[in-house]
Amino acid sequence: MARARRNPYRTNTGIHIKWFTVRRSSIYWLLLLIAVILGAGGSIVYSIYGPKQEPAVAQASPVVQDTARFLGLRGAVKVRKAGTYEWMDANMAMALNRDDTIRTAGSASASIRLFDGTEYFLKESSILVIERAYEDPDTKAKVSAVKLDVGQVTIDTPRHDVPGSRSDVQTPTSAASIDGNTRADVGFDGSSRRSVFTVIRGGSTVRSGENQITLREAQAVNVSADNRFSDVIDLPGVPVLETPANMSVVGITPTVEFRWRPVERARKYHVVLGRSPSFPDPILESSVSRVSVLHQGLEPGTYYWQVTPIDSENRRGVPSDFARFTVTSRPQTGQPPELTVYSPSVTLDGLVTVQGKTDLNAVVTVDRGMGDDRVNVKSDGTFTYYFELQQVGRHAVVVKSRKRDGGVAEKTVYAEIGTD
Repeated sequence: MARARRNPYRTNTGIHIKWFTVRRSSIYWLLLLIAVILGAGGSIVYSIYGPKQEPAVAQASPVVQDTARFLGLRGAVKVRKAGTYEWMDANMAMALNRDDTIRTAGSASASIRLFDGTEYFLKESSILVIERAYEDPDTKAKVSAVKLDVGQVTIDTPRHDVPGSRSDVQTPTSAASIDGNTRADVGFDGSSRRSVFTVIRGGSTVRSGENQITLREAQAVNVSADNRFSDVIDLPGVPVLETPANMSVVGITPTVEFRWRPVERARKYHVVLGRSPSFPDPILESSVSRVSVLHQGLEPGTYYWQVTPIDSENRRGVPSDFARFTVTSRPQTGQPPELTVYSPSVTLDGLVTVQGKTDLNAVVTVDRGMGDDRVNVKSDGTFTYYFELQQVGRHAVVVKSRKRDGGVAEKTVYAEIGTD
């Protein structure tokens, strides 16, 4: 009788068992899948029941405003940026900031405007450092300060409408706070270490050591290296140039007459004519006792001239603004532009506003007794000019409009303060 074959999957208990083999790598993958599922589930639970975090807010970059800009450059002007030792060539696109140093080498010059509107004309062989420039966030007072290490600088300050606004200038031995709406000259001689402060118009307070003095229009003072003040020097007034007028165009003639108004306390006048406003190589340089001088043979081109009064003790007074004029060989039509000037408005504190309208592309100047100031003409031909009256009375204001072909129109209006 045949013997039955034993079934390996059957036990003595009658239970039938089957099994299969699982690879080790499969077990690893299974464990990894379980861990991923548990991790994802945990993240979901945490996001629902966990602590909440405030969303991150992007921080805006601070707005950086340039402290100063160049208005004009002539010759080898260099700039050393704050925290560096390298001198780089200045250019009109360059932004200037606190602790930057500007240097004019040789006969170079530079015009600079700070953020508060104060303008500096840095003359030849001078070094100027921007010391401070800020606006008080609470009072809106604007404070600017520069240091003249050597040389000479002319300063024009804007009207200080906000109390606490200041325009300061320092030399290595002294300092001055320049009033609003003031023009002043500051010089420092490195060899003698003498400072010279001159107020052309407006006023200034000068300090040196424990000493202090106040200067008014057409006054100057010298400060020695040991902080001693000279006597206040009353200078001759500022000459007003009449002809050739600033921004005028004249035809070629055998002789050009340069004429200006007489100045109180002036014994003679120093006249200079050249191709640039710093007069490094003058065409004419002469001292005369009269109020005019003739010069022959000017070729077509652009010229600048200036007059400085000299008193009986041979002290030079405040020079005039330079006048820029052009000699042309083109025929002059002589047709004047249209010019309308409205009666000036005057506030109680003496701020005068002069408004008018003229032809497009005309050049407008205003003379309030201190020479011609050029006025910006808008694209519609309108213009506005502001200045401040400090003396009671009726003051003549002469407005001129010049076309490029030589035509000139002139109107005189009057600003009155305290005459009621």
